[in-house]
Amino acid sequence: MRRAALITTAAIAALLAGCASVAANPKPADATLAARGVECHRERTTGTLIAATVCTTPAERERQAIDLQQSKDSLYNGPIPTCPPHDMSCH
Repeated sequence: MRRAALITTAAIAALLAGCASVAANPKPADATLAARGVECHRERTTGTLIAATVCTTPAERERQAIDLQQSKDSLYNGPIPTCPPHDMSCH
């Protein structure tokens, strides 16, 4: 019984060592994505408990930056809301 426990422990240790060495090396797919400019990060949406991996291309990141700037411009340079003359809820 004790010998079986030792073999199992040794097998688990070898398995974990193998997993650790594989995880430390970058995957070929990751290197290919990085060469194309794809960036990945973990992102957790509001209200969720589990983070998801999100990968974006340079074109997608550029489009997001343009959209963000357009939103800022419309917020800061848009028309100033005015209250109707007799509406007391607006003052």
